[in-house]
Amino acid sequence: MKQLMRYKITSGRVVEKRDVLMYSSRTHRPRGGRKGKSTIKQVERNERETVLELARFINCNHRGGDLFVTLKYSDGRLPASREEARRIAGNYIRRLARAYRKATGKKLIWALVTADRSSKTGEPVRLHHHLVLNAMPWELLAANWPADEFSCRHLDDTGDYTAVARYMVKNAGYGRGEQCWTSARGPEVKRPVYSTPEPVRKAGAVRVPKEAHIVEREVHESTEQGFSAAYIRYILPKPRPEAGSKSWEVRRDE
Repeated sequence: MKQLMRYKITSGRVVEKRDVLMYSSRTHRPRGGRKGKSTIKQVERNERETVLELARFINCNHRGGDLFVTLKYSDGRLPASREEARRIAGNYIRRLARAYRKATGKKLIWALVTADRSSKTGEPVRLHHHLVLNAMPWELLAANWPADEFSCRHLDDTGDYTAVARYMVKNAGYGRGEQCWTSARGPEVKRPVYSTPEPVRKAGAVRVPKEAHIVEREVHESTEQGFSAAYIRYILPKPRPEAGSKSWEVRRDE
């Protein structure tokens, strides 16, 4: 039997809480998936979840001052396919990661999409890449990719990068039957923390810390179908900076 349950997802300073109908015991959960093609609504839900998964990765591992980089291609370097573009981008990241570790002694944390769609219209556009990565000197980026074929800007310090993730997923063209984004792996990579679901009486009755900033809240109820669900996302205040912490500046922002 299903009952209304609440669980929390924490990624960096961002907290999400979901109230959904869930089976209280896995032993009662029916096996087997739905057959046939996904409906438009299901595709949209899956895309939303992909955006949230990428946003959680960025929220966990990046902060204000880190970089949003767009890698472009001149006519002479334009790959013939997405597969070729992914190979080129992968080689670039490996070279950049080695240079970053040599300069900082740390692992490079990154998330990447290979893009060929307009985020507004969905129409095809020229192949390019979007990349979120740790702050570093401009020279490090330019040493591994032609300087006139990339642009970069700093992430803001809101702590919630859902809009960045949405832009990246839209540009990648979700729904091709392939993984939409790739990222760094390893023990240095932080992951979102999921709480154990707990039963609740009413969807959406969530207490939010006074100092938190709510960025999204949804409540869905259907008296006819007996369906109830809720979602909230809020940002906690910035922690105090660590003593002796160092930040890189990118001298050029094109």
